[in-house]
Amino acid sequence: MDQAPPTGVVTLVFTDIEGSSELSEQYRRAFEPARQEHFRILREAAKRWRGVEVKSVGDSLFVVFARASDAVQWSVDAQRELEGREWSVTASDSPGSASEIPVNLRVRIGMHTGEPLMSEANAPLDYFGPPVNRAARVEAAGHGGQILVSDSTYALALPEVDPSVTFHNFGVRRLKGVGEERLWQVCHPELSSRFPEIRTLSSDNHNLPMPATPFIGREEEIERWRAILLTPAVRLLTLTGFGGMGKTRSALHLAETCAADFPDGVWWVELDDARSGEQMIQRIAYGLRLLLQPEPSGKEQLLAFLSGRKSLLILDNTEQIPDAGRVVKELLNAAPGVRFVVTSRRDLQLQSERVVEVEPLPAADAVLLFEERARARSAGFTITPDNSRDVSELCRRLEGVPLAIELAATRVAGMSPREILDRLTDRFRLLRVRSPDLPDRQSALSGAIDWSYELLDPENQAVFAQLAVFSGGFSMESAEAICDAFDVFESILELRHQSLLRAELDPDSQQTRYSMLESLAEYAAQKLKAFPDGGDAMRHAHLQWFDRFAGARLPKMRSRDERRALLELEVEVDNLRAAVDWAVKHRDVDACAALSQALFYTLNHHGLWPEAERVLRSCWELMGGSDGHRSIRVTVSRLLADVSHDLSRLEEARRWGGASLDLSREENDDESAGQALNVLGVIAMGDGDADTAQRQFEEALERLSEQSHAGRGRALNNLAILARRRGDAETARRLYAEAFEHFREAGDCRQEALIQGNLGVLA
Repeated sequence: MDQAPPTGVVTLVFTDIEGSSELSEQYRRAFEPARQEHFRILREAAKRWRGVEVKSVGDSLFVVFARASDAVQWSVDAQRELEGREWSVTASDSPGSASEIPVNLRVRIGMHTGEPLMSEANAPLDYFGPPVNRAARVEAAGHGGQILVSDSTYALALPEVDPSVTFHNFGVRRLKGVGEERLWQVCHPELSSRFPEIRTLSSDNHNLPMPATPFIGREEEIERWRAILLTPAVRLLTLTGFGGMGKTRSALHLAETCAADFPDGVWWVELDDARSGEQMIQRIAYGLRLLLQPEPSGKEQLLAFLSGRKSLLILDNTEQIPDAGRVVKELLNAAPGVRFVVTSRRDLQLQSERVVEVEPLPAADAVLLFEERARARSAGFTITPDNSRDVSELCRRLEGVPLAIELAATRVAGMSPREILDRLTDRFRLLRVRSPDLPDRQSALSGAIDWSYELLDPENQAVFAQLAVFSGGFSMESAEAICDAFDVFESILELRHQSLLRAELDPDSQQTRYSMLESLAEYAAQKLKAFPDGGDAMRHAHLQWFDRFAGARLPKMRSRDERRALLELEVEVDNLRAAVDWAVKHRDVDACAALSQALFYTLNHHGLWPEAERVLRSCWELMGGSDGHRSIRVTVSRLLADVSHDLSRLEEARRWGGASLDLSREENDDESAGQALNVLGVIAMGDGDADTAQRQFEEALERLSEQSHAGRGRALNNLAILARRRGDAETARRLYAEAFEHFREAGDCRQEALIQGNLGVLA
């Protein structure tokens, strides 16, 4: 790059060839030389005026200037050269012949001056944030050959540009998605000056409210929803999602992008206060500026007014209206030219409805939203290397929910991002703001959830609270086993329908797994605490269910079913953790033992040895120094020896292995003693004591019965390793073969593969 990218307050410029898609479609490859030549003209002019190219996409160029006057002078020079060219494409008439076809290549240019955010030093050059969005919208308002600038660019450029450059004032205009802006056309004697009306929203054909803050993120989603809405077969698009997910703002932005597609306008209808179909009709008529008369009925007047029109109606917040679906269906039938966008926490359940769920913001957009809203509260706030990790973690903990992020951002006036993050344990107290222009459901995170919760009937409210016992999600089977309600199945589906649950399909098992956002889970936990027993019965039911769940999968370890069992345990690992904690708290040794072992196998499989050790120790400490639960103590101490060895703590591993062996001998349990000797032999082998290891593996074989295929296979495999190390390849090969047969009998596919690998090393 010849010139360093400008920082601070800069002028951001976008260019675009008008009708480029049609030109590319018509002339295909023949249009490419003209497209490249237009880029050359723009780039050479940018170099003369100290512009820095950020990127090009298709036929669009993004250039940044340190001075607004340089950007304006560049745009004039570039347009003069572009308009002075006679553009054409070379097309083949027939094989061996070609002709020049003139084309109308006209470029629109738009710019805005502001202080955007920049990519980090080690990332590709880019600028982003509200100033960039505004510059793009200024460019989109123009026509080919036209140069439009924002008021900030005009004010900075005017004193410095050449006197031949003048400006025409278009007044304050509504730009799609970014609010109002005074626009100016750059004029020059050698440039075209007459253009069609600029592409901005006119108050004559819309009543869209002016957003108080810039719209950030979801650009790809908005384009996808717009494509769906404009599909001929789709007349009703419903945006669903949990409260605070940004349905209203998304619908408003979508409406702005669609304004030119509806000759009879786009009309916004707020339905927050409506509670019936009749009230809904009255508010729709008000939004359409329709003055209802005493006769005929309001519905008949509305249907007659809409009949024959080509309009877009946005119905914002319908979930509290029981018969909203009936009203929309009647409107669809009476007005075939009208399309609808509905925002709701639940869909209308109409056959003609296309439903899309508004998801949380991606990580990058969430951080950008936090920074923009934080700057509005504290002008000096910026993301720095010192706070960037805290901001990212804060947005992650808030799960990309726009309302939660905006409410957290208001706290930067008196708190650092790290302090906000530290107080998330009390999120409902933290995430609220006193704002006279916001309803309760938008001024506090708890208010947004209250709105949804109060729309549930008592049974569904109870199930919602009971689901707080789950950690990391749950299956329908688990919910039906644990929750106490007349029809848990229907309650789960209704909670999902109300956007209080999320659902994700596991492609392997084809099982739907349900989960809550962290904020919803915390709210549900508060409701569960209000139960007469504080929710203890539900937590005990949760413990019992996952005790059985773990116990059913433990016998499948070291078998042909091990992989499936491990996958099932892994999915429920957070529930297993929670169940272990409850078992320890209530001193349920038997449940703790099964759950601890299941967790050990899952965590050990992923190399999470420190946590696996902590879980086993909690079970051991629960048993204390009593002589009871000897069989559990044998197993837990052996597994602790295993994990201590994995953590390279050999002395500790030897002590645990010795404890397991001693307990096994006291119980006259040869099978358990053989397993403990196997572990002790592995520890000795790792410590370089081959003689001790040999004796322990041989004794393990003596103690293990012929039917203990997995245990005998491990002992034989270990003896084969010792033989290989001594250079006795023939003995090693024989022992490996015996071990392989035992593992085959046990169905231990993982160990079969290990033996094949060992034979390969030997070969």
